[in-house]
Amino acid sequence: MSSRTGASAFLAVVLSVVLAGCGTDGGTQPPAGQSPSAATAAPAASEVAASVEPEAAPVNPVEVLARNTRRAYAACGGCGGVLALSGADLQAAIDSLVAEHSKQAGPALTRKNAELALYGPAGTTPKVAGDNVQGYDVLFYDASGKLVLGRQIKTFAGKPNQFPGRLSDAAPNMQYHGELLVQVAPGVDAAAVEGMMKRFWGNRSDARLAVYQNVWVAFRSPDGRPLGLWMPGARGMGVPG
Repeated sequence: MSSRTGASAFLAVVLSVVLAGCGTDGGTQPPAGQSPSAATAAPAASEVAASVEPEAAPVNPVEVLARNTRRAYAACGGCGGVLALSGADLQAAIDSLVAEHSKQAGPALTRKNAELALYGPAGTTPKVAGDNVQGYDVLFYDASGKLVLGRQIKTFAGKPNQFPGRLSDAAPNMQYHGELLVQVAPGVDAAAVEGMMKRFWGNRSDARLAVYQNVWVAFRSPDGRPLGLWMPGARGMGVPG
């Protein structure tokens, strides 16, 4: 796809999403068989090296962009997302996320981004998975106990050429489904974020990218400013920050 064609497709899709409104598709549905019980809230780990990533039939990148942008906007703070926690419950959830990510590689998760990570689709309540659980960091359940969305959080301050490996490590733990929220280092701008995604797409075939078709990556600065929403499963597709 040429840059001119890609830009036209991108603008058409984004306009249709905005005009249609957020959250019109009912949210993200995790893989079949996902249990909402506390004991099995987070998907099991499935570490897959980038060199042996699975493959799938190539997908229509514009359709991936449209679908995942709609899902992302329905769940994000500042878009259509809703913060269902308040008071002591909200502060406890923020404390838990910050504490968990202070023990992991990379810079500390800021309280602002921890709070933003707790925004989810309307009608859902967030549950923090807790320490030592591989998979989603925050899970969103509806009133019937159905898992609607899973979100994993990463902080990244490495070199741009290290990002593709971090993304390919994270996605299997999410069962290639849901949102990856990435807090980047201070000073990283939207152009740098787009450059990291280009590195990810650059050395992968369309068949390898298709495995990521139900994953979207939301980048934020340490103070919570959006720096882009990108589709690892659709080459060149995303909403720049």
